[in-house]
Amino acid sequence: MIAVTPRGFKDVLPEEARWREYITTRVQLALSAWGYDPIETPTLEVLEVLEQGGKMSETPFRLFDSDGALLVLRPDVTLPIARMVASRLGGGSGQLTKPLRFRYVQPVFREEESLRGQAREFTQIGVESINMSGATSDAEVILLMVDALKACGLKDFTIAICTVSVLRELLDEIVQMGDATEEWKLSVLEAFHQNNAVEVEKLAEDTCVDKRYGTVLKALLNIRGGSEAIRQCGSLVEPLGLSSGLKQLERTYAIIENVGAGSNVSIDFSVMSAFDYYTGLVFEAYAPNLGVPLGSGGRYDRMLEAYGNKAPAAGFAFSLERVMMALLEQKAWVDNAILRPELNEIEIDNNDPASAFKEAAQLRLSGKSAILVNEANYGEL
Repeated sequence: MIAVTPRGFKDVLPEEARWREYITTRVQLALSAWGYDPIETPTLEVLEVLEQGGKMSETPFRLFDSDGALLVLRPDVTLPIARMVASRLGGGSGQLTKPLRFRYVQPVFREEESLRGQAREFTQIGVESINMSGATSDAEVILLMVDALKACGLKDFTIAICTVSVLRELLDEIVQMGDATEEWKLSVLEAFHQNNAVEVEKLAEDTCVDKRYGTVLKALLNIRGGSEAIRQCGSLVEPLGLSSGLKQLERTYAIIENVGAGSNVSIDFSVMSAFDYYTGLVFEAYAPNLGVPLGSGGRYDRMLEAYGNKAPAAGFAFSLERVMMALLEQKAWVDNAILRPELNEIEIDNNDPASAFKEAAQLRLSGKSAILVNEANYGEL
């Protein structure tokens, strides 16, 4: 039998592993500087428990344990952290008493069809900011992602932000008017998530949709830019009596611009996450020529309530593997000499082997690397 790994999984050899370690160490230091504490959640979760917090759009790996419980390999980290906060940190009161700031580096697992040829295991780096709300909290999460991506070594990237409130309020209004169905609404959300302008236009022109609302729906896909994009969106939705989330988005973006991060952050009302638990701010990070987002995030103020704790929350996660692809595209990889400092070779004298170990130990105490060499024994069993 040929020794192969399962489809969508891979071995990571030393050169790549050193680079991964270098990136994650730098990012963790950057996140720690903002006061975010490390946490870890189990690889396996109870499916029913995770589904309490929100729909999982990605297909998880499912298995039964010996007790007959249906488990899943962790498909993302936000839902497990919400579960952890409620079960371990809520204190049974149903109300958190202080802000919580968490960071993590964890593998996640998602089932993919054979023909798609995609990875089924990848590493997420992210944060969750819990029991904080408002424009300052939103700005913190976005600026933290800016710092994290810069810590990775990325030179060129954009974080596109908007609020799901505008689109969701518009769709709810169309459905409440009578003719459009919940199925139509879900189709629109899926088309936005896929950035499928043709499908959005088709759905907006459905006979069940009032033309005034359909016009705005189509226009949202093309509203992007700076603070003027927020005003443009307001001029479209306010005549319809809608404006949910725009004021907070405007305040958030003003903070980002005032601290000098506007070159990495833009407004884009076409952004829509596949996860249904977001309630306000949503954002995606992109690098040129990559074709897929580096990562995403947003505000999910109602998720913890499903687990018994009322608390606002926001966070983000990005894929280490996609960041590495972007770094290669930008020729921003790190030289192997930095990842692995020069090793001092210490020859072992078989008549006095302890002396080589002592010499190597002294080098390591001085901050240098040392490797023991005994060529006479290479390949021996």
